[in-house]
Amino acid sequence: MKAPRPVYRRAYPNLDSLFGHVYSNLTGEPLTPTKVATFYLLRILFQTHFGLRHKPSFYGLFHYLEKQKLFHWLYALMSSNTELTYKDYRLVTRMAFGEDREINQNFYASMEQLGSALADINFGIEDEFYTNTYAKDPNLRWDDMDHDLFALETQDDLHFTSNFSFVYRWLKGILAQYTKTSNGDLFKLNLKMRQWILAEENNPSPIENMGAVLPYVIDCSMRARKWTNETIFNVQKDPTHTMPFDDIFNYVRIVQKRHPDVIEAFLLEAIIHIQMKDGSRGMKALKSYFELSMFELNSNMVHCMKTYRLGVPNFAPLMYSPILQARICRLFGDYPTARVLLDESLRQAQIRNDEICHQMANVEMHTCGIIGCGPILEDNAQRIIEYVDKDRRILRKALRHIDDLHGQHRTGPCCLESEDDFEVLAELDSYGKMVMILKTIAAGHYKLKYNRVAETGFNCQVGSDSQERGQKVFAFGYSIMSSNMIRNGLYSQGKKISQELLSGNLETDKGGSFHTEPFAVGMANLAYSHAAAGNYMEALTVVDEMKIKFPEELVWQGYRHTHICETIINFEKLFLMNKYNECNSIVGDLATYSELEYRIRRCLLLSALGRCDEGTTYLMSLLVEDVYGNIRILMQRATIYTANKYFGRAAIALDEALILAEGTTLLGIKALIRRRMATMMMCQGRYRESQELLDYCFEEVLRHGTFIEKACLYMTAARTARFLGKDPRDFLRMARTLVHGKWPAMEKLIFSELSFLHKPDGLMPNTNRLSQVCEQFGKLTDDYPGRCDWLLL
Repeated sequence: MKAPRPVYRRAYPNLDSLFGHVYSNLTGEPLTPTKVATFYLLRILFQTHFGLRHKPSFYGLFHYLEKQKLFHWLYALMSSNTELTYKDYRLVTRMAFGEDREINQNFYASMEQLGSALADINFGIEDEFYTNTYAKDPNLRWDDMDHDLFALETQDDLHFTSNFSFVYRWLKGILAQYTKTSNGDLFKLNLKMRQWILAEENNPSPIENMGAVLPYVIDCSMRARKWTNETIFNVQKDPTHTMPFDDIFNYVRIVQKRHPDVIEAFLLEAIIHIQMKDGSRGMKALKSYFELSMFELNSNMVHCMKTYRLGVPNFAPLMYSPILQARICRLFGDYPTARVLLDESLRQAQIRNDEICHQMANVEMHTCGIIGCGPILEDNAQRIIEYVDKDRRILRKALRHIDDLHGQHRTGPCCLESEDDFEVLAELDSYGKMVMILKTIAAGHYKLKYNRVAETGFNCQVGSDSQERGQKVFAFGYSIMSSNMIRNGLYSQGKKISQELLSGNLETDKGGSFHTEPFAVGMANLAYSHAAAGNYMEALTVVDEMKIKFPEELVWQGYRHTHICETIINFEKLFLMNKYNECNSIVGDLATYSELEYRIRRCLLLSALGRCDEGTTYLMSLLVEDVYGNIRILMQRATIYTANKYFGRAAIALDEALILAEGTTLLGIKALIRRRMATMMMCQGRYRESQELLDYCFEEVLRHGTFIEKACLYMTAARTARFLGKDPRDFLRMARTLVHGKWPAMEKLIFSELSFLHKPDGLMPNTNRLSQVCEQFGKLTDDYPGRCDWLLL
């Protein structure tokens, strides 16, 4: 016979030891005198209802209503987060049970034995508590028929509890902590129990766990994990109604030190660091989180019994860690590093056939290329073309069920259940489509739709929506919709969409309302729509509300939109008042967020101060790839050339802008360009051509222009009509209605036009009317000196 083949066993690394025996050092419920008393009370109630071992209860079973009343008091005692004195505890039991079935007498007897040191604490409980069946009578043979008859008679008895009840889970937590308690700690617990029973003062002792007094919400692993997850959710949803960040950091340090199994504390730390604009520390905390999450509890009991290892390696961090790290890099402007990390995540997802990770990394990759980290959408497609030429990877039909994914392997904390898989993928599908829509909008090729569902082109199908994913998608979609309305000059429609977005931001069962960036965008668009109509007071009121809802120290991503919105509106308001020094003091704030927005306004300010050449040179030195930005630059240059009578240059700039606008789907932009052409022709003395161009674009400008644009349109039409010998008063009346109290310089210009109209050699001579106009002009000049630079707008 051949010798048996030797069995070679490969060495198995002791991951439990490497990670510090995380799962065998869990921190359970603190064992306090109140909890010990509640355990004794629970055992006495069970014995009163069920009996002891094979003997039924002497008192008889509780009926349904009696049990309901008993459990009402039990739930109150078990869910209490404060310690009671023994005197208070007896008052509670006396109110709850009175003289019913000698429950109080039996409970007091047990406590007196502990208080007099006649017995030690005993956490034993009968097996019948879990099985709800009586033990066999030891006085009968094991195969006696009486056993079966007795079981048949009692099978319909009311059970005391079930495996899914709160009482059962509370008991398991107490017993789990008891099994980990050393003999020395049990001796201290017995001593503390006797002191509690015999104490005369009314001040209960504080709850201690592991030799320290901890806050109730983090005094054990279970509650610490629950608090951490709830805080992660609330900090991202509404940080204004959470604990101060310093207090959260203190709690996080305690959890990290005393509950090593609650690794989510490192994720919470990373989120808080990001909220405080500390990207490097956030990255460090996130690295710690993913290093620790590479070790998970073993779900294979056979493998666990063979290897005596509670933990097994988890490869999900290899896929998901680069995504979150890349998101931090993107938020703080480090795009090259973000793309390298996302490439690695995509490779790992393809190796492990993880559809969720693959979709998530693709969405983040395109977000990095299309949106970046800036608060203002600008087209950067030319610079990152190598990263956005595979849009089809995130454009697909939304899943109706998770089974549509062939070969999907669930991994990571976001993929524990089938319903979670489905909701995550539905959300990612929506984000992917939104990113592609933003790319099309930035390129100027998006065709505006008036159907609200079709406008954003997505529909997030979620089930129970425990993470409020549907509300997040709703907010992103409506913020994109309102921004696109404002971009296309549909200010009244954008106002309605913004109001609908904000009115839908209601408080939910899981916390307050959302204080996230999409709602900041919605409020900013509401302010822009007010400012476009000349209602600066209403616009600044919205801005003041934004400052309260999105403070910089808590929601810096939302605060960016607040700061930009306030700067743009105040600049426009002050510029119309000819307060150029104040404009100069605030315009620099825009440079941090958008070089284009800053340079356009800086150029306008320099031109109003008489430094036109410097302004146009400064503006032309900016290289912009965004088509909308290029059109705005050409329009601004043309107005400056027109104001300085460089009509040839102005015509060239406007022709170039019109050519660019022809290749876009932007509504109203061509009409705004033609209005500037008509103003240039009017200044040249080409009144017939100006009148024809005005007739062509008049309605479009009224539909898509701001009140400033409309006032310039009416002034151009009035002057053209006067020089053509027509009555311009209707245009002047409408212009004054628009600018009264908002643009004093334009109002003075309107009075100037009326004076030309009513002077003795004018088109409609009227001495009385002329004197009235001159008087009004003089009053305005005293209050608001300076000229009207309307040709620059």
